[in-house]
Amino acid sequence: MKLIQRLTRIAILALALFVALGTGAAFASASSTNSKISTLYIADVKVELNLSLWTVGGWTYAPVKELADLMRWTLEYDGESGRTTIRNDLGDVLAFKAGSSDVALNGRTYDIGGTVRLKDGVTYAPLRVVAESMHASVGWKDQEKVAVLQQEELYTVAAGDTLWRIAEAHDTTAAALKARNGLPDEALSVGQQLKVVAPEFLDPDVSEQKATAAAAEAIDPDELTLLAKLVEAEAGSEPYAGKLAVASVVMNRLHNDRYPDTLRGVIYAPGQFSPAGNGSLERETPSKDSLKAAKAALSGENNVPGALSFFNPQLEPGKAKRVKAIKKIGHHVFV
Repeated sequence: MKLIQRLTRIAILALALFVALGTGAAFASASSTNSKISTLYIADVKVELNLSLWTVGGWTYAPVKELADLMRWTLEYDGESGRTTIRNDLGDVLAFKAGSSDVALNGRTYDIGGTVRLKDGVTYAPLRVVAESMHASVGWKDQEKVAVLQQEELYTVAAGDTLWRIAEAHDTTAAALKARNGLPDEALSVGQQLKVVAPEFLDPDVSEQKATAAAAEAIDPDELTLLAKLVEAEAGSEPYAGKLAVASVVMNRLHNDRYPDTLRGVIYAPGQFSPAGNGSLERETPSKDSLKAAKAALSGENNVPGALSFFNPQLEPGKAKRVKAIKKIGHHVFV
């Protein structure tokens, strides 16, 4: 009965959104490094979003307030601290703030690997992180290329169940389930209820592996070539570590609210990278190492976290005295 009532409410809300917004929202391929998706499914109901999902660097971001409203989660925003808090009926509490990769789930802080972002005054957070933290599974409709969200019920432990078996059945790990449910060990009792939708960040090993694989699959060939050309132009004579560092600076800017939200926008921003500004970038032919470094950076590898620029201290000796360096690689100082 509860499921029928929930689906009925969702259907009414979806109809209201349909009437208000119409059917003109366009679909952009999720394989793009910076695409927008304007629809998703909640259970079996297709919903047109007012604010599109936003895919950047392999992460799909959702407008937090709109998502919470659709899923009937409670959202609170503290204007003084800039902290957003979401709650569900199961007692889960997720808190975060724009510009940070740290989230607090049920009182414990985790680094999710992707930054919560602010766009046009709206807070966007990684869709899967928010959904799974609120015990909603995230699926995918291949034919329509849209996400499917399903609020999941608690799982009741049956005779013969083990934590490993339950984890395998729900596409997670025993370590993640232990963290999700605050279990001191793997012992279970019949009738015990468990949360079985576990965010990947609860198991760092799995999170890192899946994030790297997903990011590699999401790389746009044109953006790979563009970034590799910039690496070649700026660090062609540098060691591989120096090439990766230059690519990492570009990605750091892409995930920073002070810079454009597209790779091309970051690279061609006025007054930033001289090869882009003087037209020589398009004539570059990237080396094997430059391509390798660009691909690694687009897949999430970063050897200069936090660095937003770099310079050659031999050419700018005065600058070297004024700034605090994060790392020096080859002829470049990264800050």
